[in-house]
Amino acid sequence: MDVPDEFMTRRSALDLGLTDTRIHAATHSGALVRIRHGALADPAKWAALDRDEQQRLRVRAAAARSIAECAVSHDSAATLLRLPLLDPTWRTIHFTALDDRDGHRSRVRTRHRGPLDARDLAEVEGVVVTSLARTALDVAREGSFAQAVCAIESALRAGVERDDLEETLARMGRRTGNAMARGALSFADPRPESVGESWSRVLMHGWRDIPTPRLQREFHTRTGEFVARTDFDWDRKLVGEFDGTVKYREDASEVVVAEKRREDSLRALGVHVVRWTWSDLVSPWRLHEILRAGFRIASGVRNV
Repeated sequence: MDVPDEFMTRRSALDLGLTDTRIHAATHSGALVRIRHGALADPAKWAALDRDEQQRLRVRAAAARSIAECAVSHDSAATLLRLPLLDPTWRTIHFTALDDRDGHRSRVRTRHRGPLDARDLAEVEGVVVTSLARTALDVAREGSFAQAVCAIESALRAGVERDDLEETLARMGRRTGNAMARGALSFADPRPESVGESWSRVLMHGWRDIPTPRLQREFHTRTGEFVARTDFDWDRKLVGEFDGTVKYREDASEVVVAEKRREDSLRALGVHVVRWTWSDLVSPWRLHEILRAGFRIASGVRNV
């Protein structure tokens, strides 16, 4: 069954001459896929989208049937703004009232209490959303400290100024979670280049036996030749690198070889290198042990 756009609402399907009976039969047979309540899509096109793209389409579909005088907000706004988050909540679509109405929660959507200032609004693909600064702070107020730091550092990487975040937080008034957002903003740094690096930094901050690392430090040879810029560095003796999931255009074997040469060049400078992945962050004790072992080895490495 042909879907004229990326998705169609039940109302637009009825306008095309379909009936609820035919819609039900089409979803039952697989000719249409129901991407959320009241929204339908072509199954082949839907399957071709990655997980993030599917969620963006769900949010846009929800916005097409949105609550009056509301903006898409929180994790849902972050999805449309392409603001990376740590463990975003996709079970419900979030809106915030433009006026001073109270919040409301159902199984599939949440309306947060307003009001919103005009400075807190943006538009993405025709959908009214909260701004990058407001979105990051809303997420920061709702989650853990790690989630708060990751959201705010993502906003800083996206070009939001710290002064803008501070002014937006002050304008939000007294709200639950403000202390969490304020603490995360104080801790946040724009230099980590991914959510994984931000999360790593939060975990390290909680361990007394792990010193505070320097971020994004460059290493050069004695003659000034550039060797590497590293995620984390401790006194030029130990370097820590977070390995996230990266889509490389070049051949994977070439990437592995290039990375080995890079590490060999760092070791030639007397630097020990440790690496970790998402699984080590999900089980933080593993990262802790990787770092502790790295420090034990680095303590015997001569710094040149």
